[in-house]
Amino acid sequence: MKRARWSATGLAAVALLTVVARAPESLKAQSAADLRDDCAAMGGGLDRCTDVAVAARALTGVTGLLAGAGSDVPGSSSTLGTRIGSRPRFSTSLRAGAAWVGLPDIFDESLGAASDVSFLVPALQLGVAAGVLDGFSPMATVGGVLSLDVFGAVGLVMPPSSEGFEGSSTNVSVGARIGVLRESFTLPGVSVSVAHRFQGATRIGDTGLGDPAHIEVRPSTSSVRATIGKDLFGVGVLAGIGWDRASSDATVEVLGIGPAPVRVASPLDARRRLYFGGAALNFLLLQLALEGGWAAGYASLPGTAGASFDPTGGSPFGSLALRFTP
Repeated sequence: MKRARWSATGLAAVALLTVVARAPESLKAQSAADLRDDCAAMGGGLDRCTDVAVAARALTGVTGLLAGAGSDVPGSSSTLGTRIGSRPRFSTSLRAGAAWVGLPDIFDESLGAASDVSFLVPALQLGVAAGVLDGFSPMATVGGVLSLDVFGAVGLVMPPSSEGFEGSSTNVSVGARIGVLRESFTLPGVSVSVAHRFQGATRIGDTGLGDPAHIEVRPSTSSVRATIGKDLFGVGVLAGIGWDRASSDATVEVLGIGPAPVRVASPLDARRRLYFGGAALNFLLLQLALEGGWAAGYASLPGTAGASFDPTGGSPFGSLALRFTP
């Protein structure tokens, strides 16, 4: 009976990992340079089209980042494990986060490349995780090898309306976390997680109201996180590295030389690394986790050496989470 339960859970985990790994392939995405060139070819103006393409890529990336910044299970580097009798162990969390975002100012109507703007984008996330496999213990003090958690989350990204954004966007994440080592007296906890995040639309600007440009992105992000951590003198510390691949149906509009705005709709691809670390305090069944990190920037588009906004600069981010594990 136990072997059958392991087999069923293992097959479900393989299916989930396959969906996560293949999800971005549904979009045949192109680069920001391709989006810029398509816009310019339709008469949008090279500088204006460059600004909206770079901004669309940045928004695609940051909404994916805020849907899953840092560790996928807040403050945790080890898998949860199961209860006695192989019953799943559950954990719920509430996380508030934010990222500092920089963009070309698409509302700048001066000639040439636009100036840059930067602002804070907050986010909220409610998550749940379940430990479904304990894994193996090949030797004393070494456990949790190939253990497994599954997790999900719903969230809200809230870009500021004062910067021209139209409302907030929702997101849903699903994923799995595989244990490499479970934390013990002598060893740190090590795990690798994969997730896919489905996100609602993020919109900025409105050419119908006279704004010089409009951007709408609907990202779908696949991510990988590798995390290591250890409890040191009553405080848990962790560090990790991650990779995000965001693909989006992007729509951009710019006011051109004609009476109607130039409109381009195209898939858009944004990929980058991120680094994070944090500390956590444990209060019996509750854990308070603080994390911070840095998401790398993107490559500059050809021909934009004199632009005010530097897309290679990256974005700092952070979060504070309360997690309950009975």
